[in-house]
Parts: sequence; C-alpha cells; structure tokens
Amino acid sequence: MKKSMMFLLGILVVALILIGLFFWYIAYSSTTDLSQDVRFKDYLNKPLLVKQPSALKRSIENLNRFSDYYIDVSSEEAFKNDKTILKKYKVGDTIFFTSAKGFFSNHVGDSYYLLGNEKLDSGEIIEFEYGTSFEYLPAIWETLEEFLERRKLEKQFP
Repeated sequence: MKKSMMFLLGILVVALILIGLFFWYIAYSSTTDLSQDVRFKDYLNKPLLVKQPSALKRSIENLNRFSDYYIDVSSEEAFKNDKTILKKYKVGDTIFFTSAKGFFSNHVGDSYYLLGNEKLDSGEIIEFEYGTSFEYLPAIWETLEEFLERRKLEKQFP
C-alpha cells in the first residue's frame, strides 16, 4: 500500500509541476526598449505630421502596456461626440514620439509601441502610447521631409 500511495503522490507532484509550467508559459511576457532599432529611429524625437484624424484618450479598461493614455486613430465623425477624448489631432497637426518599446508574450506574440508626451489643457504632462501588432509601418504620420516630397509628387502627377 505504501508503494502505490508514493506512486500516486509522485504522479500528483509531476502533474502539478507540468500544470504550473504550462501556466507560466502562457503568462510569460517581456518588454524591450526599441528606441535604437532602425525601424523606429526615424520616428523618434522629431515632429511628425498627422495624416489621419487621431485622438488622445485615457484607457478605461487598463489594457495598455506602457501608459494609461493612448492614441486612437479613426475618422473625425467617430470623434465628434466622444466625451473620453483628451485631445484631438487633425490632419497636419504635429506629434512627437520620444521612445519605442516592444512587448512579447507567448499568448499574443510581438507588439510594437511608440511612446510620447503631451501637455493637457490642465497643465498635466502625460505619457501616451501608440501600438500595433503587425510589422511596424506607421502610415498615419509622416516627417516634414516626407510631407514635402509627397506634396511635390502630388503637384507633378495630379
């Protein structure tokens, strides 16, 4: 009887260890500073012109990775009666990002974020994030040089 009891106890311990390792694997996550990464360097610490209406909002569900505030990209109509907006960015407005970060989890995979600072009307300075889960191509902002080049091409080929 002792041998069978020890055998069952051993199986129970192994099962608990395997279950614990499984939950650790699912929950594992890490963050990385990507500010020096070539993909993000051109978007940091320089004015970027907004190409699509955007709004700075506070996260109600706290689903953001690095900040309680985030940039929501949509249309001006979607933002008209939205009471959660702290600041609206119209096409042509300037925005600055100061750092880039990556987030990895076994459950979601890789996500990339640009982080910036903004001064609210109250005088409070907050950090906000803009994130995406696919290979990073921020099509909603452009540098002044990109804007001027695009305008030049639009005039040449209307």
